[in-house]
Parts: sequence; C-alpha cells; structure tokens
Amino acid sequence: MNITLNQQLKRLRRNKGNTQEELATFLGITVQAVSKWERGEGYPDILLLPQIAEYYNVTVDELLGVNDAVKQKKIDEYLAQEGVLFNQGKTSERIALWREAKKEFPNNYQVMYFLMCALGAESRTKNADEIIELGERILDECTDNQYRDGAIQSLCFTYYYGKKDLKNAQKYAFMASDCNVTKQALLAHILEGDKKIRICQENIGWMADEILLNVNLMINKGNFTDEEKIKLLNVPMTVFNALYEDGNFGFYHARIKNIHLELAHCCLNLGKEDEFLSHLESAAEHAIKYDTRQSGYFTAFILNHCYDNVEGSSKNYTENDSALLLNELKKSRYDRFKDYMQMKVIKEKLEKYAQY
Repeated sequence: MNITLNQQLKRLRRNKGNTQEELATFLGITVQAVSKWERGEGYPDILLLPQIAEYYNVTVDELLGVNDAVKQKKIDEYLAQEGVLFNQGKTSERIALWREAKKEFPNNYQVMYFLMCALGAESRTKNADEIIELGERILDECTDNQYRDGAIQSLCFTYYYGKKDLKNAQKYAFMASDCNVTKQALLAHILEGDKKIRICQENIGWMADEILLNVNLMINKGNFTDEEKIKLLNVPMTVFNALYEDGNFGFYHARIKNIHLELAHCCLNLGKEDEFLSHLESAAEHAIKYDTRQSGYFTAFILNHCYDNVEGSSKNYTENDSALLLNELKKSRYDRFKDYMQMKVIKEKLEKYAQY
C-alpha cells in the first residue's frame, strides 16, 4: 500500500468538506480509526478500500496513488528544469515553470512548495497573498515535514518582509520546530570514517556562514556606528580567513566580496579613502574569483572533504557577481572617485568578467 495514503485520505476529506466522523459513520467504524489513518499510524482494511473510494468518488487506484510514480516522474522533469533556471538566476522563468506544473498537478504539495519559493525569490511584497495562500494550504493538508517546515519559513518571512505584519510573522516563527539538534548534527555523531569527517566539515562551514548571517542581521536591525560595524564585520572575516587559510574560498568568495563591500561603505562614511579603495579592490578580486571558480573540493585542511559544486549553485538574479559589483560602482556615492586610477583599474578588471 502506498505510503502516501494518509495524505490522500486527508486531502480527499478536505476537498469533499466532510469530517472524520462522517467518514467513520459511512464505513461503520470508529472515528479513532480514521484519525489514525490520516496520521499515518495505520491503514484501512483492504475490504474497506472500495467503500472509501466510492465515498470520495475516485477509483481504488487513485485512492492508493497507483499513478504516483508516473506523476513523480513528470514532476522530476520539472525539478530538473528548476535546477537549471535556479542556477542561472531566471526567477520569472521559474515562476512560469511551476505555474505550468500547478495546472497539471493542482493538489501536489511539492509543486506548491517550489512555486512558493519562486514567488518569494521574485518579491515577497508583490506576491505575498499568493505565497500565503499556498503556504497555509500546505500546512492545512500536507503531512511531509520537509514542505511544512519550508512553508512555515516562507510564511514567516512573507508576513514580516512582504506584509510588514509582525504579529503573524511571530506566529509562524513560533510554529517552527524547537529541536536544536539537526540531521547534520546527529549524523556527525553516528557516522564513521570519511563520511563523519565530511559531515563535520560541512557543519563547520555552515556555522561560519551562520555567524556572518547573524552579524548582518544585527547591523541591519541595530543602531551601530560605522566603527562598530567594522568591528562586527571583522568577526566573520576572521573566521572565514581562519577556515579557508589558503585563500581558496570557493563559493564563499561571494560572501567575502560582500563583507569587503560593506567595510568599504563604512570606511567611506568615515572619510578613510585609502581603506575604502582597498576594500573595493578586495571586493572586486573576490567577485572575479567567484565567477571564474571551477567545481572541486576545498583545499583548506579543515574543509578538504567538502565539495564546491559550481553547477549546483543558485541565485535569484541573472548577472554574475562581477556585473553586480560593477553596477554598484555606477551609483552616485562613487562619483567623486571616478577619475581615480585605482577606481578605473577596478572597473576595468570587473568589465573583463562581467556577464549580464
């Protein structure tokens, strides 16, 4: 019996608008039995399947999800296209892809989830209502924790950033799991050999990224002076430099680029022109290294079991990092430096690698 039967029963009941009690009465069984089926804690007796199918006006095959393998193959084709478009930063094309998928599979939670993600990547403000509708339907009907957790996160961000609704954002934030032990943390304990080392190294890299994320959140929400911002940004910079001691940051060249750009802004505000230009040079260097890197294992000793997959990287914009930084330097705040030789050299280097 297909393991998605509990989801099928829950979906069919909600679509019909009946209660567990009504189905139980029709079948002549207890409501507790129906409740267990929907929780995935048991299955109906095989003799009840035709009656359940009749009640919901579907075939037994549809009830059991016999055609699920065929559907999943088609959805996997959509996922393959998603991977290509995500890698290229083609957000509008991703939305069109998942809208097409939703027409074909209107009740598939995987499709709903990826449509939510694409809509959020385009604009949580513009697409807020549709994201919320999809997310709340996933929470109401879906029992897959992966998509439920993703929906909770998306709803939290959409209410906060898209709707400016702190109350509902907090509601969904508190719905997130309280478990402090992730799958990665557990695997680090129980695996052996190279697999254990790889997981531990991935965890270390992830924690460094979390330090940067939380520093950025502090800066965005706090009332820090430029001197204090520099102190804060130097913390993740020190961590990244310690971990990637040979300078091969791989994917994280993009992170280092952004740190240098923020440091440049702080130095500009403080009137430290030499340091401002130095950080811009470093930002350009890391943008170019990010754009020209090749897939392969990191070479730093503490991370040498981690793989940097260039083809698997994703973004929400079509430009590469060199083009993004070049666009940044066209803003008015940089006008007084346009005739500086250092600025001209920085732009020339970026123009060589910029792609739009």
